[in-house]
Amino acid sequence: MTVSTALRPTSHDLIRFLLARVDDDVAELKRLIRQQGDSPDTTEGVRAIVRQQAEAASKRRMIGALQQLLVLRDQPLEKTVRDAATQMLRVLAMPYDGHPAYRAEWRPAGAR
Repeated sequence: MTVSTALRPTSHDLIRFLLARVDDDVAELKRLIRQQGDSPDTTEGVRAIVRQQAEAASKRRMIGALQQLLVLRDQPLEKTVRDAATQMLRVLAMPYDGHPAYRAEWRPAGAR
């Protein structure tokens, strides 16, 4: 694999960062479930837990799909796809910008 088709180091690091944050979110969710005991107090609580679990799974799938777009060949039309995938990964990382491992270079274009 040549440098042009490989994930750029910062993109690879961003993907690892995002997957680690999803892992953190899932671990926190599991901790909250254990604190509540075997059954949440309300039906809304059950729905919230199920939704958060589905959200974590969805994030993993999105990150994986975007990662695949980053390894396109260097054809002229593919550059815009890679750039858009990188921008979307950066947007997914925005909620974690206070995390110590977050890098300022990941801030999406136009974001404050």
